[in-house]
Amino acid sequence: MSRLERVAHLQSLLRGRESATARELAGELGVSERTVLRDLTALRDQGVPVEAQAGPGGGFRLEADRGLVSVHFALGEVIALWLSATLAAAAASTPWGHAARSALDKVMASLPRERARALRALARRVVVGRPASARIYAELRAPSPGLLSAVERAFASCACLAFDYVDRRGQASSRTVEPHGLLVELPAWYLLCRDRERGVVRMFRLDRMRRARVLEDQPFRPDLDGVHRQYLAERAAAR
Repeated sequence: MSRLERVAHLQSLLRGRESATARELAGELGVSERTVLRDLTALRDQGVPVEAQAGPGGGFRLEADRGLVSVHFALGEVIALWLSATLAAAAASTPWGHAARSALDKVMASLPRERARALRALARRVVVGRPASARIYAELRAPSPGLLSAVERAFASCACLAFDYVDRRGQASSRTVEPHGLLVELPAWYLLCRDRERGVVRMFRLDRMRRARVLEDQPFRPDLDGVHRQYLAERAAAR
């Protein structure tokens, strides 16, 4: 994380809580308390109203008008908000589910038109299905380290993804795919892909993937509808 990113993250942390000590902020940011104090000074130099309170229960906080400070979301953060709101709406009678969707609509309305259009195109490639079966739920494992970030990058940047895979029969293979869609059957996640080498469409469960690598030099054009039609046709032909 660059210093500029760290200072912006520090401001977000202060905005999201009543107050925090230098030690708490240092733990959140993964830096020393001395670095946090320097970054707080940098925020004050930028005109951000940071207050310090001494004594038990004290710490650093933004002044009372902090709610008027504008919030700038990174693309990944907006995607996370969209996914959270979508999953909340898909669940049965979740408290504040409608409020989550309303909040997301406001965020989308605040985005530049081109960015909002790109985000909606990305969101259409994520499909929320029924919850996973008891069998799938019982056999799910935690994804391997670094896997989720690689999937996020490949999916959002429309780049191919290479990985090792072990199917439900224990058979191992290496794959290079175009990740056209994401299927969510909580708590299981699947990639709907076209296999570059085999020319077929396959579904890969994320927790069975290992050693994922983003192939930035191999872009593809997303076509979820076309890939889904091919997937259904291949399944029908195999029966």
